[in-house]
Formats: sequence, structure tokens, C-alpha cells
Amino acid sequence: MEKKHLQRLALSALLSVSASAAGATELGDSTDTYQNQTVSTEVFVQGRTTLNISNVTVTSTGDFTANAPNGIVINNPFEVQPGGTLELTVGHPYRIRYTYDAAGNRTKRKNE
Repeated sequence: MEKKHLQRLALSALLSVSASAAGATELGDSTDTYQNQTVSTEVFVQGRTTLNISNVTVTSTGDFTANAPNGIVINNPFEVQPGGTLELTVGHPYRIRYTYDAAGNRTKRKNE
């Protein structure tokens, strides 16, 4: 039940998003914080426990994927520009993938 609560918190934070060179985490690395970044390519961030994300912009060409075993906390400012992709995975195997069109409308929300 706690896992679903953390997922709901992360999704609630996404609904209240507002508006940096991209830096990606190397495969095999993990962190607790990802901040002050602009994502314009494919970027994957692995959290050790709970991943805290803040001051991140995903551009129209960006594909940002974040994974953490205990939860993901998104703090403002955080923005996914029209055409960008955001994918969050909390624990295993639950994943949510959002897709946006060029006008900024969310076109797909897929639980995987």
C-alpha cells in the first residue's frame, strides 16, 4: 500500500509542474538526487532508495527515465516540454510512461 501511496504522490507532483546542460547517470551508477538539468536526449537515472528530482526540464527531444526502489519525489520546478517523454518506475516492475504531442497535450499514459 505504501508503494501505491508514493506513486500517487509522484503523479500528483507531475500535475503541478512548473518550469541547465544535460548530464546523464552512467549505467551502474545510482544517486538520491537529480537536479539542475536540461534533458534533450535519452537520460536514465537510477535512484538508490528514494530519488529526489528538482529543477529539471525535459525538452521536446528529451526522453527522461527515472527508477527508484522506494519512490520518486518531484519538486518544482519540473517541466516536460511538448514532444518530450517522461517515464517513472517505482519498485519492480511497475512503470508509468507518459507521451506528449508537439502541442503539449498528453497523448498516452501507459502502465507497464
